[in-house]
Amino acid sequence: MLKVLVPVRENILRAAEQRKATGLGGDISEFLGQLIDLGFDFRLRTLYRQFEAGEISLGYFARELGLSLRELYAVLEERGLPTSSIALPIQAAA
Repeated sequence: MLKVLVPVRENILRAAEQRKATGLGGDISEFLGQLIDLGFDFRLRTLYRQFEAGEISLGYFARELGLSLRELYAVLEERGLPTSSIALPIQAAA
């Protein structure tokens, strides 16, 4: 399993602790894990749109997520997102 370190704001940790204290949270680590997964997925999809539009390279994409190129390929493949044949539309010759 791929592991990514993500900084979490203090107020999010406090909210998670309050949630657990009131009995709403269940397992705090599970809640935080889900929260981090959602944040990672949002960032991945945002960067993927930029990559798809040709605004960023695959290498930049990987660096922004703190992944190696190989790890990024695996993550994209896992989500069914193509990494090849992404190009700007071919313009007709004038």
